[in-house]
Amino acid sequence: MKQVSCHSCSEYVVDKILPLLEVIYSEAQGPALAGKTVLVKPNILLDEHPNKAVTTHPVFVEAVIRFLQGRDAKKIYVGDSPGFHALSFKPRKSGIYEVCEKTGAEWVYFGKGTTSLSLPSGKTPVTAIIKEVDYFFSLPKLKTHELMGYTGAIKNSFGLIPHLHKAKQHAFHRNSRSMATFLVDLNESITPDFIFMDAIWAMEGAGPGNGDVFPLHLVLGSSNPLAIDVVATKIIGYNPLDIETNKEGLKRKKWLASIDEIVVSGSDVEQLVRNDYKIIKRASPWKMSLSIVLKRIPFLRDKLERKPVFSQKRCTGCKACINICPVQAIHIYPKNPQKVILTRKKCINCFCCHEVCQHNAIEIR
Repeated sequence: MKQVSCHSCSEYVVDKILPLLEVIYSEAQGPALAGKTVLVKPNILLDEHPNKAVTTHPVFVEAVIRFLQGRDAKKIYVGDSPGFHALSFKPRKSGIYEVCEKTGAEWVYFGKGTTSLSLPSGKTPVTAIIKEVDYFFSLPKLKTHELMGYTGAIKNSFGLIPHLHKAKQHAFHRNSRSMATFLVDLNESITPDFIFMDAIWAMEGAGPGNGDVFPLHLVLGSSNPLAIDVVATKIIGYNPLDIETNKEGLKRKKWLASIDEIVVSGSDVEQLVRNDYKIIKRASPWKMSLSIVLKRIPFLRDKLERKPVFSQKRCTGCKACINICPVQAIHIYPKNPQKVILTRKKCINCFCCHEVCQHNAIEIR
């Protein structure tokens, strides 16, 4: 459970990725798969072209499916549930649905059937397919994240919550610390049996949906979601303890009692650390304390908080941000029905609107 395997890979070619998956699975001691039913959960934030690094790459998904088939898995499901798509959603633009058709894996949209999961924060709906499979394999895409700093293994499980129910969780958990607590609760209840992380092309900057492609050229694997996230965040230049999900997971000591317990095979992590990766800057403790005090002065609040800023020139009026907003803070602009406007007093800075905007019309400043 404390083993992370990390290997170099520079191309999205099935015949190059597949042998690496075999090595990674062996080094990280994955479970036997013969005769088992497996749910494969890639990251499909938006159904975007794979060259944008928004989703787990379809070639990576195909390699994992081929790997599972080679280990005699009986049945393979592939599924996810982006925030505002219809029940008939199929990830065609990203190429993942085509991979399912080509390999014989069955696509499952998580919004079609749910079961209730009891967490400390209350009952939460999750996809019903999770109770029908023997194993849950998570395929996160390594990306920066405006709210959480980073999205990887622990954050990828958020997709088990279907459709707009995810937005409701943002309404309940209005900052990164609260959201991290919820995400760790979710992962403790439904822990991935194995994680293959797509970091061949990662995302830097304004992630998880509007950042830039970064050729990190790595594939990571582990059965420990916290350990793989600690290693990944260190590689891209974070102090792993600056990421709230890492901090919360370590505090509970279920997966790790200390970062020093992690055993990495395949690569020397210290040699992989990047100083040219555009991460989301996390405020220092004294700056955070100063901000909390100053935010009590109303006219300074708007200048101090990182917040979504809308570009009316780039806005197309697609209403994706309106549909995803958990507190109905975004509305059609009365003078122009093709544009939207944000009500700052209602905004909770969850950045969901930024995540789903496909036209780069929302920046976090």
